[in-house]
Amino acid sequence: MTNTILKTNAIPIYTFLSFIEAQQLLGELGGRIKILDCGAGGAVPPLALFSEHGFDAYGIDISDRQLKLARQYCGKRGLTIDFRKGDMRQIPFADESFDCVYEHYSMCHLSKADTEKAIREMYRVTRRKGLCFLGVISMDSWPKLLYGEERDPGEYWAGAGAEGDRHSMFTDQEADRLVRDWEVLSKEKRVIYLREEAEQLSVETWMGLAAGTDVGCTAK
Repeated sequence: MTNTILKTNAIPIYTFLSFIEAQQLLGELGGRIKILDCGAGGAVPPLALFSEHGFDAYGIDISDRQLKLARQYCGKRGLTIDFRKGDMRQIPFADESFDCVYEHYSMCHLSKADTEKAIREMYRVTRRKGLCFLGVISMDSWPKLLYGEERDPGEYWAGAGAEGDRHSMFTDQEADRLVRDWEVLSKEKRVIYLREEAEQLSVETWMGLAAGTDVGCTAK
């Protein structure tokens, strides 16, 4: 069986895996880890990586299509993962069901209010002394035009109408408030240079975007 190799934007997931294994060595977690991915569907599901490392893996996703792709990938590799249709704003598991819970580039498509609901749900299903990994898009991201039109404060839409793709952005202070009930063990702000997008912009467009704007790179 070929080991799962995730996309380059999944580097934080490898970091989370290393953090979990370090906590195991310290005796902070048990030997057999039960883990939940919120937004688990897709052609190369990160849960496959955790399953290959001996975790009891569970995943929820609101999209039937994404779940089908994830099941196909894991089926071809003989991986046993419990994929279920579910909404991270109302996770279909009992309180304190999991040692570890995470989401990766899924929660960013929720509204800011629903993001808070999802994080409360993750808190509910994570066991005491368990670990949770999550991320939000920073309001320092630039240029915001790449994320579409701002229809509500901090919520940007690419595409037309209700079928558009939403990205919610948070200030550092807002992000801290989202995890106010958690003990934060590690926090980082990642800067990503969107090279392909930048190369498509003319100098005139770039300068127009920069006018009157605090210029920075996309951060998460």
